[in-house]
Amino acid sequence: MIIKTGGGPGGPTSPRAGFSSVDATRYSGSSGGRQEVDLPVAERVIQPGDRLRYKIYPELDAALTYTATYAAVELAFADGTRSAGLDQYGNPADAAGQGAAKILYTNQWNDVQVELPAGKTVARAVLVVDAPEPGHEFAGWIDDVEIGPAPPAPDGTDLAAYVDTRRGTNASHDFSRGNTLPITAWPNGFNFLTPVTNASTHRWPYEYHRANNADNRPELQGLTFSHQPSPWMGDRDQLTIMPVAAADPLGDPAERAAAFSHDDEIARPDLYAVTLANGIRAELTPTDHGATFRFTFPADAPGRHLVFDTIDENGEFGYDGTALTGWVENGSETGRTRMYCYGLLSAAPTKFGPAIGGRANGRAATFDVPEVTLRIATSFIGVDQARHNLSLELEGRTFEEIQAAANAVWNERLQVMRPEGATLPQLRTVYGNLYRLNLYPNSHFENVGTAEAPEYRYASAVLPVEGTATARDTNAVVRPGKMYVNSGFWDTYRTAWPAYAFFYPELTGELIDGFVQQYRDGGWIARWSSPGYADCMTGTSSDVSFADAYLKGVPLPDALATYDAGLRNATVAPEATEVGRKGAETGFFAGYVSTGTEESVSWSLEAYLNDFGLAQVAARLAEDPAVPPARRAELLEEAEYLRRRSLNYVLLFDDAINFFQGRRPDGTFAKPAAEFDPEEWGGDFTETDGWNFAFHVAHDPRGLANLYGGAAGLEAKLDAFFATPELAVKKGTYSIVIHEMVEAQAVRMGQFGFSNQPAHHIAWMYNYAGAPNKTQAIVREVLDRLYVGEEIGQGYPGDEDNGEMSAWYLFAALGLYPLRVGAPEYAIGSPLFPRTVVTPLGGSPLTITADGAEHPYVQAVSLNGRKLSTASVAHADLIGATQLDFTLGAAPSTWATQEFPPSLTADDKIATPLTDLIPTDPSNPLFDDTSATETRLGPHTTWSLPAPGTATLYTLTCADAETAPTAWRLEGSLDGITWTTLDNRTNTIFRWPRQTRPFTIPTPGAYQHYRLSLPTPATLTQLELLQ
Repeated sequence: MIIKTGGGPGGPTSPRAGFSSVDATRYSGSSGGRQEVDLPVAERVIQPGDRLRYKIYPELDAALTYTATYAAVELAFADGTRSAGLDQYGNPADAAGQGAAKILYTNQWNDVQVELPAGKTVARAVLVVDAPEPGHEFAGWIDDVEIGPAPPAPDGTDLAAYVDTRRGTNASHDFSRGNTLPITAWPNGFNFLTPVTNASTHRWPYEYHRANNADNRPELQGLTFSHQPSPWMGDRDQLTIMPVAAADPLGDPAERAAAFSHDDEIARPDLYAVTLANGIRAELTPTDHGATFRFTFPADAPGRHLVFDTIDENGEFGYDGTALTGWVENGSETGRTRMYCYGLLSAAPTKFGPAIGGRANGRAATFDVPEVTLRIATSFIGVDQARHNLSLELEGRTFEEIQAAANAVWNERLQVMRPEGATLPQLRTVYGNLYRLNLYPNSHFENVGTAEAPEYRYASAVLPVEGTATARDTNAVVRPGKMYVNSGFWDTYRTAWPAYAFFYPELTGELIDGFVQQYRDGGWIARWSSPGYADCMTGTSSDVSFADAYLKGVPLPDALATYDAGLRNATVAPEATEVGRKGAETGFFAGYVSTGTEESVSWSLEAYLNDFGLAQVAARLAEDPAVPPARRAELLEEAEYLRRRSLNYVLLFDDAINFFQGRRPDGTFAKPAAEFDPEEWGGDFTETDGWNFAFHVAHDPRGLANLYGGAAGLEAKLDAFFATPELAVKKGTYSIVIHEMVEAQAVRMGQFGFSNQPAHHIAWMYNYAGAPNKTQAIVREVLDRLYVGEEIGQGYPGDEDNGEMSAWYLFAALGLYPLRVGAPEYAIGSPLFPRTVVTPLGGSPLTITADGAEHPYVQAVSLNGRKLSTASVAHADLIGATQLDFTLGAAPSTWATQEFPPSLTADDKIATPLTDLIPTDPSNPLFDDTSATETRLGPHTTWSLPAPGTATLYTLTCADAETAPTAWRLEGSLDGITWTTLDNRTNTIFRWPRQTRPFTIPTPGAYQHYRLSLPTPATLTQLELLQ
């Protein structure tokens, strides 16, 4: 092995330098036994509390042997012994142990910390490579080898102290370790506040490491009001404030940029502060609609300025001698409207005017005092409302008082989960995850009343604007009430919304109704609210998100409207691509979305899950005496229709290949068996491949097992999934190798692309394969190995989307998981901590214990002393209990191997979806299986089947509400002459254009001839007879 110094790696998050050095140390060679080489280190005596800390960047070799990860820095002591022990994550700290633990990411900097024995004298530092197989080339980088005390750990009285908001920011568009921003904000707040290293972008404005300067230091270009839900969606209405100590108030972001060290940052939910290399101290602390900034300039500063600007020319700022006012209107997000601001300065500027350089709309305030405080609030309604928001939240309050208030509300949110026996990295991860969960979704409303008598209004993010916005007032439609925004439901339905319901049930009711407000305004709930209707991702997953909450007892202000919002998604083919379900024009009738729609399998499988959740809600609402009787009858029909429709997943399962795949519009499978490659990305699958969609039937795992031949078949399929490596080369229909591919490869668990959401439920499916021990082992490995690097801006294995990646960890650490979203229950895994007290906000505590928590395998589980024999627990039982106790062991047991947990399918038979008895007839608009055509019906419409058939349900699809039938009679006949009434309807309404409504046939029989009789003409697009 050889080492040399110079430069550094140029990977996806590295600036071709060391981690903090300009020049790192490169190691390279060929494996073969234990190899050592000395590193420079000063001789010293180890003091109590000292640790060895270093950064290592193993490069991934072409043969994928990961040989470079079998590396570690060891200390040789004067007495002849070596440093040993465990790293901060509990893995052996020697080279062989680090490699075997798979704890080091390749092509990424890794942070390694090892406690040291006090009293020893350091003689040498040694880089060791000790790989198990000889003959493999390896290379990597070492930097920042240091010995010294660890900073003091929080004492647990202030849970916000465990949160480092920079976690997840050491990422890029090429490789995600979170792709977050270091957000300081109010929980579910109106604004975010973030430092920015690039004040000219709405995508990645803060880069932890990759954009460092020539001295390998990040540079601050401003402190920014942000509303970014994801870098992939972009930001909107960014207002940036930058302190400048130069003689001139520099407006150009690159020229005014000031270097800093991450060691000189404080990045907390309630406070961001940084001391810049030029001596400026910048601090901010949030309220819901505003913030207080405090800037302290060095005594010898050539100038003292605050520069105000935004990322482009779409903004305006002014100062009238009393207040700063202005507006910004920019960004890529759908539904954005103008944001206004109103601010008060602690000292009057000696000058206010254009900044020097940069954008023409940049403005600068110059001061002759060393410290300046700015209180500033924002509004989407207008300047006067921004001023009102300031008076409600900031006026008359000191910086410290505002921070204390933010700290208190964050501690209230964080205290819902109190693990005992957790390590410091685990505590950082738990509370960092709770912080991320509580950042989203975001309030979009403002108090136009008083603190004592609030009156809420919002500038609608889903209605078209009216007229032109002015410098003082919005052109958005302003409505009374509360709207919430910023949730990517394709991501968040899996864990984030179940976590809201679990930890914050009362709050969740308000959050949900805030999205139902989108439906009340615009007729739909956004698929990806950012803040409005974005044509992004597959599935209308707010359906199952809100269904899950309702079924778990979350108090919804308007349960029926919440259901109706989902029902529209499930029964109406939208005219706009930004809302609803794509491919529904034919998909409702074929039973699947065809390959005529991109990502068709994803659209279909997500639809089945959403239908399942809606069916459960419809059945529950039908039992609610507060719902009008006529509507309860409709709900029962919809429940049966949607439940049966959720079984349509069997239509996309191809027995010839043992995978799900798309069907063409003619019904044939998209690819013959010889051409189908489950490792190929894209096409019919969203952001993954056929392997990761081979288990996408979370609502009916037993039904899925039946497709694979039963529990043993499902286990074998899962085993093959975890044994088949992801090579990140089969890009399929993507033009490039996308970041999700290399992130999935970095997981190193076969095809298990845990770095992205579609895989998040898969490990839990072993519970339905008679092998819950495999769930337990895999989940424990994920918890131990993939949420690392939290002290260097990492902490996640992929995108942390609106709290979803965080919520997965929280549930898994408790030994629970919302596998069947839309069913009020949890899959059981194994807890990470010996004891955890969960106290939902406003609820009673539940203590979860794990005897033998160092092991993953469940030996026994009891709830309030009652033994559980299946790997599932009902939500009602759980929240009604005080104690959930696990016994864990080092070896698998037979616990929960004899019984299937609950599932939609309750036997060993293949599920039977609904079948239309009427053959498709492309020449007949009533039977052509598309809602894109229509026909005007007279008094009698008659048709015949190829053979007698017994229908139990039928559907009618209207063209629009005005021409839809309101009354009719369905009749059947054996001979086409004598007719029997099967169903009679009056006073029936279709709520939306192109709605498909199901109707139950009260007295079904086997008939070959059918007739629909109308008292007045009506228009329909489709009719089905279902059995």
